[in-house]
Amino acid sequence: MNKGFIVLLILIAIILNVIAFVGFGPAFSTYLRSCQSSISSSYSTSCSTTASSAVVIGFVLYLSGVIAAIIAWIVGLITTARIRRWGWFVAVLILPVLGSLLYGLIGPATKPQY
Repeated sequence: MNKGFIVLLILIAIILNVIAFVGFGPAFSTYLRSCQSSISSSYSTSCSTTASSAVVIGFVLYLSGVIAAIIAWIVGLITTARIRRWGWFVAVLILPVLGSLLYGLIGPATKPQY
């Protein structure tokens, strides 16, 4: 796996999560608020078991973004360990999204020369 793949996955993850939060976040929070209010009042059953399509789409986009970010993080860890760049490995390990993005954009692609 090359660094371009890591950058692509991280950018896809960021875009999917921004779309999920901005576009579908209000629908998701409204749904959760209605469920919370129906749980707190024992006589109301306004929380349906089926979510609206906006809630489902928002959740799927968010979950897809998280999965893409995790894959990019793991690939970044494997790549930096394979080329023995331990500083970059620690950066990717401690700062998963930012570390992976920075490694993909400006990180080294080869083993250090001694």
